[in-house]
Amino acid sequence: MATKAELPARPRDWMSNSLLDGLVALVVGGGSGIGEATAITLAANGARVAVADRRKEAADGVAKKIEADGGEALSLAMDVAVASEIGAGVSELIAKFGQLDIVVNSAGVIFPGSLEDCSLDDWRTSFLVNVEGALLLGRACLPHLRKSKSASIVNISSLAGGRGYPNGGAYGPSKAALISLTRQMALEWAADGIRVNVVSPGTIDTPLTRANMRPEIIAEREAKIPLGRLGVATELADTVVFLASPAASFVTAQELNCDGGLSQSLMAQKFFANK
Repeated sequence: MATKAELPARPRDWMSNSLLDGLVALVVGGGSGIGEATAITLAANGARVAVADRRKEAADGVAKKIEADGGEALSLAMDVAVASEIGAGVSELIAKFGQLDIVVNSAGVIFPGSLEDCSLDDWRTSFLVNVEGALLLGRACLPHLRKSKSASIVNISSLAGGRGYPNGGAYGPSKAALISLTRQMALEWAADGIRVNVVSPGTIDTPLTRANMRPEIIAEREAKIPLGRLGVATELADTVVFLASPAASFVTAQELNCDGGLSQSLMAQKFFANK
């Protein structure tokens, strides 16, 4: 079974003659995990990056990492549930960089629990952040993306958006709504040359995963993943950056699973059992 330590090392700047040179990206939820890895990878491949997070100190830390590696970055305090913070952040970004080409929305919340026990406050907050926040963000960025020749939005959903699971509560339904919202955005904004796609991760080794899954549950999940391990944030980042970049110029309205085969694991176990 492969482990994270055995993954082959690869540079973050994997795009030769990068198509991201001259582009400006906004990564929301960029203070840690998938968002942090995506911001760093975008910058390593030539983009100027605004790192936004509701925890300003986390965004500051990622921006400093980018700058230490020779990139250009801006840190922003932004809660996608607050329209005024989105507007202020986008305005600050435009004031500094003068353009916006790529938006990556990795902000999200999860409240584990059953539908029976999930409070209405948790349900509403899940949809406020995971769905309404994506809409507010897209709307705020839309006027600037319309001016770009390489405009792209990538939302981060979850495998939970396509299937129910124990204690999925409000999370799965809200992520399903985000997938649907992505397709609607892609349809409505295609005439403006704006591509919109969504990545649905499987189980990725991030602080959010560690906070919500006990070690024995993580081990159980690893055993069900055909590749035999959790994903790492840089693998998600590479997937997101590809979709966000002009390299995927004819890809829009798509959901891409990045899950080590987890979405097919039930079929794999069935066939293996029949050997």
